[in-house]
Amino acid sequence: MRLLEHYQRLSGILSEHEKAHSITISELAKNLSCTERNAKLIVHRLQQAGWIIWKPGRGRGNTSSIQLIADPEDLILAEAKARSSVSAEEGIRYLQALSVSRYTQQRFIDWLFFTSDRGKARQSETIDRIQFPSYRPLPKLDPLLVHRRSENHIMRHIYSRLVRHDKKTEKHVPELAHSWSHHANYTVWIFQLRKGVLFHDENEMTAEDVCYSFLRHKAAYSAYHWMVDNLEETVALHLYTVQFTFQKPMPHFLHLAASMGGSIVPAPGPHPGPPIGTGPFQVMENTETQLHLRAFECYFGTRPFLDEIIMYFFPDLYDNQAGDVIESERINFYQYPYSSSSTANFRQTTSVDQGSKLLSLNGRQGKLAVDSLLRKAIFHLLQPEKLIKQLQGNRHLPAYRLSRDTENATESPKRNFSLGKALLDASTYQGEKLHLYSYTGAGNELDGRWIQQQLTKAGVEVALHFLPYEKLIGQNLDEADLLLGEQLADESRLLAYLTCFIGTHSLPARHLPEYSRRRIRQIMAESLSEREYVHRLQQEEAALCKHHHFLFLYRLKQFAIYPENIENIHLNALGWVDYTQLWFNPLIGTKGAQE
Repeated sequence: MRLLEHYQRLSGILSEHEKAHSITISELAKNLSCTERNAKLIVHRLQQAGWIIWKPGRGRGNTSSIQLIADPEDLILAEAKARSSVSAEEGIRYLQALSVSRYTQQRFIDWLFFTSDRGKARQSETIDRIQFPSYRPLPKLDPLLVHRRSENHIMRHIYSRLVRHDKKTEKHVPELAHSWSHHANYTVWIFQLRKGVLFHDENEMTAEDVCYSFLRHKAAYSAYHWMVDNLEETVALHLYTVQFTFQKPMPHFLHLAASMGGSIVPAPGPHPGPPIGTGPFQVMENTETQLHLRAFECYFGTRPFLDEIIMYFFPDLYDNQAGDVIESERINFYQYPYSSSSTANFRQTTSVDQGSKLLSLNGRQGKLAVDSLLRKAIFHLLQPEKLIKQLQGNRHLPAYRLSRDTENATESPKRNFSLGKALLDASTYQGEKLHLYSYTGAGNELDGRWIQQQLTKAGVEVALHFLPYEKLIGQNLDEADLLLGEQLADESRLLAYLTCFIGTHSLPARHLPEYSRRRIRQIMAESLSEREYVHRLQQEEAALCKHHHFLFLYRLKQFAIYPENIENIHLNALGWVDYTQLWFNPLIGTKGAQE
């Protein structure tokens, strides 16, 4: 809307809307980047719209008076509403393209979910739906391409795997496979598949689909390329029987099969549209503005109680502070710690994240690889307690190890800024610029700038590089001195360690010293129990921390904020709620609260 763009430009220049400003037509034309004739036309149209009060000067070139009386954000909101009458996505996209306050975003959501015809129509629906805002789109929902918290959580609901790791029993239980066996030396695994399992396109899943799903990770760009390094072949012995043959013993293969990399997708063919799996929910729509999931009626397991999940994407939500929120009576779930009038009567479930934010120091090449005093200095100069206090958000507790339950509070390392400066002086550091890389989002920009500020105070120069996740993962990061990112937890502790140490998309794996890589390969070549594997990998982790190649920073406090009529809220290892277990209690509250 061209007229609104002109008004926005004037608003940026003449910021005090209640005050009349003196201006000539020539100055106005210059500010609007147009001719004087067009400036007069624009003034006339703005007057007709009732957005300004204009008092022309007498004579050519004389000073006129202009007063802005319309709030630009009100006008933007009105235009977003108008566009939403045709398409809600168009209205959201329009609002996101402009720089507006979170308050205006909040007003738009209130209108969209509660006041508009779209919102009113939903009040008459009888389906059970949760709707919540999030801070970034999820354009890639394929484990071949991405290994991140939000994507992993959503993909758990779209795809199924051969087996599932049960955290309570610490054993693997059937999912798509009802039975399995292996040769004595663990080089061959055979899985018997369930019959009649349908993909979201309602084609039956067979052994050929399983073979394809694993073999596609042979692509070097796959997030799970590491998982099939040792895979020699995968063969469909029967329509419902698949055999995996490995070059070396794989006693821990069930953990890999239960990972997101073990998600089963259809074999190659014409599959236009959203991603297809066999999971409890199917993707109906996935755009820059929203993700819409619907319960899959042909799901082979227990049908979810929920009918739909709608996730709306609004920028700058990640590190909101209390009172600076998006709220709506139509939003019935919050993943982040918002405090507002609309959530005053909501329940809240929290947990401390089992994963952590980790800064790794290059152990392969560069200054940090050879100077242990410099690494130790950086360890003492970066104090997680201070980071948490200053940046707040949902940063919650200092972290010292990959798994929280292996930390010993009495043995937690003490950090001393003064000692860090003394160690820096004793090191070989001579003012060289260190380069820190991370991906955009997840609080990494704030964390990175804090790290830069703390090290700069001590005299260490740091350059920051924030790249989109896909671009960062595709980079050669050998020359990066510092890598900052999240280390995700999993119900399988062994899988969490493997993903960190040898995962294709793992940032700290890029920094492991060569001697550490060799030891990890040796550990994984042995035939050990799960407990023994984890113990050995924890020893390797302790060595990396002792030599300051791994600097753990903090754990998040994870939230689920919801009205009282939503039941069975439990946070999983990723800190998100399992949507397959949620249900609305019709005896509590009103049905309208859930549409």
